[in-house]
Amino acid sequence: MPLIGPVILYGSETWASRKIEEIRLDTFKRKVVRRIYGPCLDTGTKEWRIRTNEEVYNLFQRPSISREIAKRRLMWTGHAWRKKDAMINTVIKEDPKGKRLLGRPRLRWEDCVKREVKEVNPRTNWREIAVNRIRWREICFTGWS
Repeated sequence: MPLIGPVILYGSETWASRKIEEIRLDTFKRKVVRRIYGPCLDTGTKEWRIRTNEEVYNLFQRPSISREIAKRRLMWTGHAWRKKDAMINTVIKEDPKGKRLLGRPRLRWEDCVKREVKEVNPRTNWREIAVNRIRWREICFTGWS
């Protein structure tokens, strides 16, 4: 995965990824790893077979792509929020006027950040914590482990 990982994760800090997209990325990673390691010889039947997901996880002990995306998103969020002249501050602080479309609101990038911070500590406001770099890194590392 060292060759294909950067290609898959390029720009993932700014994605507003839904659960189905994360599942698809994890599936793709398993397929690539399964292809790299190839089939294995079954000791009982003496036939070649495709490795199971559990065997792939045991061989390639790395975090899932969805966790890697969450890690990158949180790290970049803290960095961009502390940077005063960043465009992200302007975009998030703005309160757009106008009428929203009918139906379910589209998933926003900030919704993904809130979801990931809520997994670590449900009663925290990410904007207040991201200003303090040391505290933000504690939250990020707690969420990744």
